[in-house]
Amino acid sequence: MGATRLPLSLLVLLGTLRVISRVSALPPEPEMSTSMLTENNGTTLHLEEIFLGRCWDFQRLWKVSPEINCTGLWDKFFHAFSNRDPCDQKPSYYDDFFSASAFDTPSAEKTLFWSGTTVLAHEYSNDGLRYTTLEDTLPGYVLNGLRWCGSLSEPWYNEKTCPKCPPTVPWDSFWRAASRSFAKRARGDVYVMLSGTRKDQEGKPIDAFVNTSYFGMEELPNLDQQKVSKVNVWVMHDLIVVPPYREACGKGSLIQLDQELSRRGFLMDCTDDPPFLRHLQCVDDPNSKSCTKAATDGTNTSNAPKITMYKISLSVIIVSAWLVTVNT
Repeated sequence: MGATRLPLSLLVLLGTLRVISRVSALPPEPEMSTSMLTENNGTTLHLEEIFLGRCWDFQRLWKVSPEINCTGLWDKFFHAFSNRDPCDQKPSYYDDFFSASAFDTPSAEKTLFWSGTTVLAHEYSNDGLRYTTLEDTLPGYVLNGLRWCGSLSEPWYNEKTCPKCPPTVPWDSFWRAASRSFAKRARGDVYVMLSGTRKDQEGKPIDAFVNTSYFGMEELPNLDQQKVSKVNVWVMHDLIVVPPYREACGKGSLIQLDQELSRRGFLMDCTDDPPFLRHLQCVDDPNSKSCTKAATDGTNTSNAPKITMYKISLSVIIVSAWLVTVNT
């Protein structure tokens, strides 16, 4: 892509930086209105180097075998959007890329879809160790939070500005293709984390299930009834919002989701604020009334993270290590 390549040590650093900033710039959900679209800065600086660094980092993390040719994978990705009008993007352009990047992580049978729950979904998936989100797969891992768009003149990609491409952005076609591919590979019990209390930029409520979201448009329609046994839906609510909720299991858009899944032959199991996720929310906001009330009422369940035991165990390890040092 560029004449100057960064050293391998910097490639690795760029790859690991993804883990730090991964949830700060995830792909936009397509239910945005065209009035929200603005011109973006151009293709992410050092896109090729970041891509290659993340590709090798992914293989290191998951001990991928046989090894994937990261340079060849980059060539397939670059060919999909380069030397084109920036708004000339179709999901099918990335078919070769997705064929070459197919790899199942150990938690592939615990697929987690999400909509409106960016941070919580990825905190809980734990980089694919607990559940697998799209961003924990190789395609999502290497391109999460990045920008790119083509150009009809050299260097065949736009370095300065990626233009408006209503109804969304130039790289939207990639995420649509990625979502379809991700859903088609799902099997067993799958999980969906939705937000029952999210709002738009004007403060207006947004449905938990939005049929124009990536999940509604690309993932749900591509679930394979022969592979998927059940769809488990978790509806999360912000700690500061007091029930009763407008959007919850058996209410609002969740009724529509249940009907849509049933029409496609899937059984839906819906849970509002499951304790193991509620406690994760409380880790970030322990002084919330919802969290302090739960602690006072003794409503902790066996599913809750054992934060106290973790701290005790960690203290024992530290003290033991100190004693060994002193005795030696």
